[in-house]
Formats: sequence, C-alpha cells, structure tokens
Amino acid sequence: MNDKRPDHPAGETPDAATVPPILDLRIEKLVTGGTGLARHEGQAVFVPLTAPGDDVRVEIVERKKGFLRASLTELVTPGAGRREAPCPHYGECGGCDLQHLDDTHQAAGKRDIVVDCFSRLGKLDVADLVEGPAPDAPLGYRNRIRLFASPAGFYGMMRRGTHDVVPLDACLLMPEAFNRDILPWLRFLPPVEQVVVRLDGQGGWLVSIFGQPARMKIMKKILAALPAGEPPAPGCVGLLYNNLPLWGRDHLVYEVAGHKYRVGAQSFFQGNLAATEDAVATVRAWLDEVATGDLFCDLFCGVGLFSLALADRFVQVIAVEVDRNACRDAANNFARAEAAGRRVALHEGPVTRILARDDLAAPEAWASATVLVDPPRAGLGRNGVKALLARRPRHLVYMSCDPATLARDTAGFAEGGYALRKLKVMDFFPQTAHIECLALLERTDP
Repeated sequence: MNDKRPDHPAGETPDAATVPPILDLRIEKLVTGGTGLARHEGQAVFVPLTAPGDDVRVEIVERKKGFLRASLTELVTPGAGRREAPCPHYGECGGCDLQHLDDTHQAAGKRDIVVDCFSRLGKLDVADLVEGPAPDAPLGYRNRIRLFASPAGFYGMMRRGTHDVVPLDACLLMPEAFNRDILPWLRFLPPVEQVVVRLDGQGGWLVSIFGQPARMKIMKKILAALPAGEPPAPGCVGLLYNNLPLWGRDHLVYEVAGHKYRVGAQSFFQGNLAATEDAVATVRAWLDEVATGDLFCDLFCGVGLFSLALADRFVQVIAVEVDRNACRDAANNFARAEAAGRRVALHEGPVTRILARDDLAAPEAWASATVLVDPPRAGLGRNGVKALLARRPRHLVYMSCDPATLARDTAGFAEGGYALRKLKVMDFFPQTAHIECLALLERTDP
C-alpha cells in the first residue's frame, strides 16, 4: 500500500500533476463500466481489469481534475472472487470486462453498481428492494457479434482502448456453432472492413458484410458460382453487403415467449435470447400481481417484443417506435400474429410527439393504463419523463440498459408521484460490464 503522507491540507485532494506515475493501491469496488475504483490520498483512481480487494501496482495513464486513470502493471495480492479468465484473448480484446471475476462476484458487483447509481443519482435507497442478478449460461449466450478486419487478413475485436484488431481464434461468448463453422468460413471472404453475424438460436444465421463497394462484384461472383439452392455456408440464410441483400433473406425469425419475430438486418433485437425470455416472464409475473386496466402502451417497442408478448392481457395496445426499419418489422410481426396483432396500433415517430396526441386513447383509459418503456442508453430524459407524467398511467415498467439513466429517470418519476415497487438486475451480458434492469413503478395517488 502507498503510505506516503499527504503534503496538502487536510480534506483536499492532491493536484493530479503531482501524483507519482506508479502507485500501489487497493481496489475498493467496481464502478459503472466494470472498472475498479481505488483512492490515492482521497483522489479517485480508475483501474480496468481489477477486482474488489485486489492489492495492485498501477501506472497512471491519464490525469484529470478530480480523478486519475491507470493501467494494471502488477497484481500484488488478488482479492476474493478473482480467477483466471477462461478466454485466452481476455485483457487484449475489448469485448469483455469481467472475465477475471467468478460468476458470483460478477453478479454481486453489478448489483452493487445499481444500488450505488440509485443512491448517488436518484437519491433512492434500493438496497433492500433490488433482486438479482442470477447469471445463467455465462458463456456461449450471445446471438450477435461484430467483427473487424485487419490488413493482415484476420478477423477479430478491437484491442482495448485502441483501434487495433485482436485476431480471434474463438469468442467464448458466442455459441459453439459460430466458432466451429462460421468464423473459419469468414476467413475465406475477400478482404472487407467489418462483418456482423446474427444467429437465430435454431441453427440459422445472417451475415452483413461492410466494405468497399468495388468488392461487392467479387462477392457476387462467388455467390453466382454456388450450385442452385446451395447456401454460401451451412446454416446461412442470408448475406448482405453494405446493407444490400446479395443472397437469401435480409432478416431472421426469432421465437420468444411463444411468438415469432421477424427482425431485419438493420433492426435491433436483444443479444441474449434466454435472458429475453426471462425478461418477458418477469414483466408478466409483475403484472399478475397488480390490477391492470385495458390499455397497454409499449414505448420504444422495437420489432414489437413486449407488444405481442403481453397483448393477451389488454384490450388495447399502443406501440411506438421511431426507427423506420424496426417499424417495418413490427408491422409485419403484428400482421402475422392474428388475434394478438389485431389489438396493436403501431405509431412511427418520437415518443414525446406521439404521447402528445389526443387520439391515442380515451383520457379515462390512461388512469388505469400500464406503460412499458425500453429506451436506448440515454434513457427517457427530462422530456420523456415529463411526457409520461402528463399521461399519468397507473403503472410504469422500465427496461433499462444503463442503471445511471434509470436511476435519474426514476427520481423524476418519484418527484411526480410514483413509487418504485420492484427492481430486478438482469445479467443479459455475463463477462461484460453491461447491466440490464427492470423496474416497476406505481402511481401513488388515487
């Protein structure tokens, strides 16, 4: 430990410029992004690839007013829960952040991050309310990956903190079929810049290739040489180049909660199908415990995941999405879902603008309505919270991929007369710092 006595007045932190380049520190906890937090004479020092309880030697790599960033140079004494990372690329590849922690300590670290975000940013104590996460299938769970090409001819992930490419022999977060069949096939492609592979969980996969337009001619020749009806590779159902379909389909079909979802190559869908099933089941169970009205409003609905999965509980379903590609997929999914789909009215446009419309639903329907929001990482923000408070639905279900913005928005709802009833941390992405949460809020006035 660094026992150098501070040479600055009590209560003040040292000037970043005066801090030595090499420090011995103890890691206190994990913070948002999966980075370890230590302190040097009261000043925060952020160190990736460390764990709570680690005694480490670090090198300062960035000096900012109020905090420092450092790289790990030596693990002096490991903290509890540290392990050898299962992936040989870990530490170089920027795809994972927490493989050096066992599953139990990863889950505990993510839970603590959520509690801390709500305490600092939402001024809410949720320590006794929060559930989870309970990691399931910590490897091989992803159904989507973006790989980058190197001038040397291999594919891989970006090296941590750089734009260099780390060549991958395998990605342990992907199913074995990807590592065994798809990744070797990619190496035979003409040189391109990026590839995105999506798997449907049923043996099919879609590949989107991005590169110089001139290379498209080479791809067309390769595809034209295939025997009639033969895919470019086993299991491939479609190939696109710069988002233009060259062979097969431009979409996959996923099955979640008993419904089928068409998802185009440019539309978002969750990257962990088992966790997605769990999220839908969790929301359904929560709604079983409360009195829900006839109206369900699914904001940021994407391709219609929750709209279809929960439509049977409601008389009227309003789905809102701003992305045109996702709207096209959602409309297709609702049309094919027959009875459930006929309950859904799809609206394309920004959430705040659509919510301001007077013709969405009868005013009295909102008083008992349930609204589910699944916004991007930026959250709802002040305008989104304000728009929902103007409607004052009975229940709000908030699915979030950033606990910081969830905590901020929850505080806004609390000021507007809503109470946080349930909070669940879901590990959609084990081995990484990504944290998904589900929250249930209830209007407190009659």
